[in-house]
Amino acid sequence: MRKLNVENYINKIRTNEGFEDVEYPFKDSLIYMMFDRGLQLAGRRLLEQNVLAEKILKAEKEIILEEAEYNQIKTAVEAFKGCARVEVELVKRILECPEIDIEEKK
Repeated sequence: MRKLNVENYINKIRTNEGFEDVEYPFKDSLIYMMFDRGLQLAGRRLLEQNVLAEKILKAEKEIILEEAEYNQIKTAVEAFKGCARVEVELVKRILECPEIDIEEKK
């Protein structure tokens, strides 16, 4: 199992007046990457990706992922072409997503 922080984060963006703090939409950006045309999703894989996207959208601050779900996300992020510096935190959160142990309640 993995625990992923899905909260938005702040990036400093250069403007004509200097730098400005801008909130980066983590969940929307991750889901955009998960449906990138380069992944060539079709049929069942498209539907599985959508189920995971809906789960991400419902999460507030963190989401617990099964290893298969984590691998879906990791595959999408690693395949995405065109990342910029504003995506560094997003990619870091995915690739360094901590493993956790979950104990079943009795």
